[in-house]
Amino acid sequence: MERRRIVLVFLAALALCSLVTKNHVVGWSDRSRFATVDALTVERSFAIDGSPFAIHLGDEIHYRGHTYSDKPPLPAILGAGVALLLAPLGVTLRQTPGTAIYLVTLLTVGVWFGIGCCYAYAFQRRLGFELHVATAVAALTGAGTLVLSYAGVFVNHVPCGAAALAGCYHLYPARDRGARDVALGGLFFALAYAFDAAGVIFAIAAAVLLWRSPLRRWVLCAAAGLPIVASQLGFNLLISGSIVPTAFNPVVWGDPSRPLHAASLPVVAIFSPGQYLAIVTNLLVGARGLFSFTPMMVVAGYGFVRMWRMSEPVRVLALAVLATSTAYFLAIVFLQNDTLARNFGERRYVDLFFMLCIALGPALASIRTAPAVISTRLAIAVSVAIAALGTVAPFGGGPGQSGFVFAPAEFAALEHRAPLASAFDILFLIVLIGLVLRLVPLPADGSQAAAASRKRVA
Repeated sequence: MERRRIVLVFLAALALCSLVTKNHVVGWSDRSRFATVDALTVERSFAIDGSPFAIHLGDEIHYRGHTYSDKPPLPAILGAGVALLLAPLGVTLRQTPGTAIYLVTLLTVGVWFGIGCCYAYAFQRRLGFELHVATAVAALTGAGTLVLSYAGVFVNHVPCGAAALAGCYHLYPARDRGARDVALGGLFFALAYAFDAAGVIFAIAAAVLLWRSPLRRWVLCAAAGLPIVASQLGFNLLISGSIVPTAFNPVVWGDPSRPLHAASLPVVAIFSPGQYLAIVTNLLVGARGLFSFTPMMVVAGYGFVRMWRMSEPVRVLALAVLATSTAYFLAIVFLQNDTLARNFGERRYVDLFFMLCIALGPALASIRTAPAVISTRLAIAVSVAIAALGTVAPFGGGPGQSGFVFAPAEFAALEHRAPLASAFDILFLIVLIGLVLRLVPLPADGSQAAAASRKRVA
């Protein structure tokens, strides 16, 4: 029965993703990956010199006379596998680009989106929460965060975050954790790194979850992920002459004619305290704000407080997630503060949302007072609406422009071009918000919540 429910969660997540997946490239990031997919399927090479997707591309590097994407190769390798399966059907990136882009994105990023939602559900069950709580957390993870905004484009953040959540699930210090779980945990954390070089920070979560484990489990975890990590390092060496990720390798950005020259070098800029405060504010409540684009994270914050008061394994899990998220946030502030990025919210947060939403279960299971119920429902509804708005144009706007400015403008343009489609989108959003709120296990109204609270206190 439990497996059947997990299958239903996956199918529902994939269906949701199918409604927002794009059939065209929307920026340098996904165009760069599709160039590699095209090169792998046509030329059997990672070099993208001859790919039509490499024209007017910024996310590229030059090494030994060839042009390569600067993106991690794993998403493109998975995409190439899908493209090879589609080719006998007459669907290719060069002959039917719209259909191929849609299917490659859906069957790679969309599948990992579904996997992440399944693990969000399974994690709550492993923590001991009831079916309705686990279902709600899966729905909120998929529909109430910026994961949905980026699940429809060929990005690496969604699979990275899903793999990190899976790694946490298998390394969670439960009584039933055995060698198989430890190996799977190491495998999934290695996949998170292979999807996104910033995923190396998730090693903090793995270390915290394994802290009191015997040495043999540390070795098993590392051994399970080693082949993937070694493959990634070997790829970096092949296309850039260094095992350092291309985004952090100054050699491949040494050509001043390249669009991302200098701007992409990982130089730690020194700012004044006031400037750092502005960066932090921007990343928390501003144009890239964690809480401004996903108000539901306030509920997750309360959930972490609840987790700290629970059993020791749950406290360890909370520490693993919070320590990793803090280190990730500081890396953005000091290494990759990209205030001029043209994307909806802070796309790097997508790596974290799957893990952060673990805390929603403990929060939902303990919220009972009328004000808390009303505030939680409001935060959820607004988060779902914002996430859906982000699907219109996850990449766009002017340098540093807030997604709250360019996304509505993009939707207004869509409404002008296709009023029927935009009307369907609005109807779909209303239905989605209603469905998600219905799944949330909270008292239906304030009077019931207050009565439940009084009864519990009495």
